Formats: sequence, C-alpha cells, structure tokens
Amino acid sequence: MKYGSHIIEKKEYVYLKRLLNISGYDHTLAHKMALEKLAHKLEDSLIVDEEEMPKDIVRLNSILTLKSVSNSSTMPLQIVIPMNENIRKQKLSVLSPLPVVLMGYSEGDLVKLAFTHEQARAYVIQKVEQDIETNKIDIPI
Repeated sequence: MKYGSHIIEKKEYVYLKRLLNISGYDHTLAHKMALEKLAHKLEDSLIVDEEEMPKDIVRLNSILTLKSVSNSSTMPLQIVIPMNENIRKQKLSVLSPLPVVLMGYSEGDLVKLAFTHEQARAYVIQKVEQDIETNKIDIPI
C-alpha cells in the first residue's frame, strides 16, 4: 500500500457513514458483507481534508483501470454514488462489493479481490483519474 493506510476525504467519509446508516435493509448476503467491509474500512482509514487528498487515491467519482496480474487484461470502471450507478457504462455504486474493496487505495497498489469461495484474484490499480467536474458538485447528504 503506497501511503501505508487507506485514505478517505472527510466529506466523503461523512457521506459514506450516513449511507451505511440507511443501507442496512438490503437482504442480499453480498451486499451486507460489502457494507460490513466498508464500515471496517472507514474505522481504519486516515481521514483528510480535500486540500490534503492525494490525486491518485480511489474515491467517489474516481475513474480507474484495474489490470489483472494473472492475464494482463484491464477493466475500466468509475465509482459513483448509488443513484448514479449504471453498470452498462461501468459506473459502480460505492456500496457494491468491488468499489468497497477499492476505496482508499492508490494508483499502483496491488489489491486482492475475492467475491465468492473461489481463490482471490489479484489486480494492480493501473490508473486513477478524478472526475473533476463531478467532484465539484457537493455530495448529497
């Protein structure tokens, strides 16, 4: 891990905590496990002001490319607030299992992902870009 711990921007931290408080009603096991993982991540993360936020951290509205360690294939995606999720456009809700794992990591980090009982797959966060226009908009609270 490039920075030694996950890093979350303060305003996003508050937003994610509020989402967790109202999102516990979903009945799918994968969703419940993702919410639990996000809660633990928020407890263990370094919380910083916007001005201190490194540009290469995976956060809300980040556009990133994952590269598989096993076969070098790449996967683009963007992490968005739940109401902006659009799987066809590779826009995944921050409450989905994959974005939960990726939040707070940085470009160049190796991340192991396991969504079922199968063996974990390793990916390198190859590229992180911030959607500057979207990040200017206040997060709905």
